[in-house]
Amino acid sequence: MRYTDLAGRIDTVERRMDSIELRWDASFAEFSAQILQSNRETREAILATLRGEVAGEISTMRGEMAVEFSTMRADVDEKFSTMRTEVAGEFSKVRAEMADGFSTMRTHFETALADGLGETRRYMKVLYEDILGRIALLAESRPSSS
Repeated sequence: MRYTDLAGRIDTVERRMDSIELRWDASFAEFSAQILQSNRETREAILATLRGEVAGEISTMRGEMAVEFSTMRADVDEKFSTMRTEVAGEFSKVRAEMADGFSTMRTHFETALADGLGETRRYMKVLYEDILGRIALLAESRPSSS
């Protein structure tokens, strides 16, 4: 082999290697861009799926909470209604007891007042008779002006 043939072949191989390297760089850049695009698409698909799942879970949770709150509200309403009825019954009992107590006190006061008035009348009658007796005594002891 001649040196010129060998040098020409080496030049040809170097050009081909440069061409292969350029194509390789272009292919690698294109492949990298495809991988990045695929990563973006995959990430977006995963996020869209997660958003949908999360939205579904939130919607389900809202429904469950609404049912639970409705149940709790009904239970609280029932308990307040029961308590209101019990309190009203107890107040009615207290009113009845107070009315009985006041009626008894009124009867006692009326009896005591009547007894006190009768005793006062008797005492006043005794005083009246005593005064009449004293006036009569004074009239007897006074000289007559006739």
